[in-house]
Amino acid sequence: MINTMVRVVLVLTVLLPLSAQGFELKHLKTFEGAGAPKSVEISPDGSYAAIMNLEGMDFWLISTVTLEIIKKAQFSRTPAQGWDYKNRAPVQSYAQKPVESAFSENGRLLWISLHNAEGITVYDTEEILAVPDQTPCERLRITDYVNQGSYEQRVIKIRTGKTPKIIRITPDGRYALVANWHSSSVSVVDTQQYKTIKDIRLGGKRGYIPRGIAISSDSQRAYVANMGGGTISVIDLTTLEVIDDIPATANPRHIILAKDQRTMYISDNILGKILAFDVIAKKTMREVSVGKMARTIALSPDERYLFGVSHDEGKLVVVDTASFEIIYKKDFPFPMGLAVTPDGKQLWVTSYRMGIIEVYEILEN
Repeated sequence: MINTMVRVVLVLTVLLPLSAQGFELKHLKTFEGAGAPKSVEISPDGSYAAIMNLEGMDFWLISTVTLEIIKKAQFSRTPAQGWDYKNRAPVQSYAQKPVESAFSENGRLLWISLHNAEGITVYDTEEILAVPDQTPCERLRITDYVNQGSYEQRVIKIRTGKTPKIIRITPDGRYALVANWHSSSVSVVDTQQYKTIKDIRLGGKRGYIPRGIAISSDSQRAYVANMGGGTISVIDLTTLEVIDDIPATANPRHIILAKDQRTMYISDNILGKILAFDVIAKKTMREVSVGKMARTIALSPDERYLFGVSHDEGKLVVVDTASFEIIYKKDFPFPMGLAVTPDGKQLWVTSYRMGIIEVYEILEN
């Protein structure tokens, strides 16, 4: 039985006049009661969504087929120093605040960054990965809504730099790369040994503030968006060294590398824009304004549409990648996380402050 805190609600959203003929987002379901849902990722097989709830200190797994919650996993809390982004000062908090996630093993393993733990954790969705007694770990309280049970689970913890955020797995499955906000670094994690083998410093002595990561399809290069620094750092994944630092835009947050391996889509948080950037020519090709605090972006599987959100202005937008114009826009309260299912049929969006997750069907003619 689904937790009574989670229910379907009718949400009256204000559709703005801008909507391309033949394109529509049909509301399917709203999940309530999430504790500041920071991000959403869809498993590679498209079967479920993983929601990271920063302030709730838990994550949810939700079926994309039934649109029902499969599991909730609550972290055990331990005190730790956090960061007040508004006042730019340390603050007392808890270690186990999940920020972002990534999948490996076709969705079996879920890698999760913990904001104040200086580390990430790995949850086995099949719960068969053994954690040796002396291995660093985090503890979860799992609520299983399918089998109607509750139990404790130990999960591996891996050391990274300070304030880990985005995690990306190389296509060959060899490494997990973690952007460390306050360490000005990217941690390279060996996915077979479950340990960090190198921390790559970005920005020299001054240091950058890394956020987004994109990886080439051949697993040879990683691109890192430096929100503090305005550049895209390029890492050679053979030597694990920085080989280039490309001036890009004022405040790059989230990046996606297109299938052509040279077009990079970038959200600029401060400028409130989404850009199409050529990483070979090292210049912006096109850009469009989407509103203040442009956050997560997502690309449809056929690369026809680019979805984006403006957290400060409360907007969800759809950009046609051919014309690079906004073809659809709607009001959405405090959007943050965003993901498209691998079949291109569903869009998942989180509202950070409202504690809700919205699911839409993508309709086009």
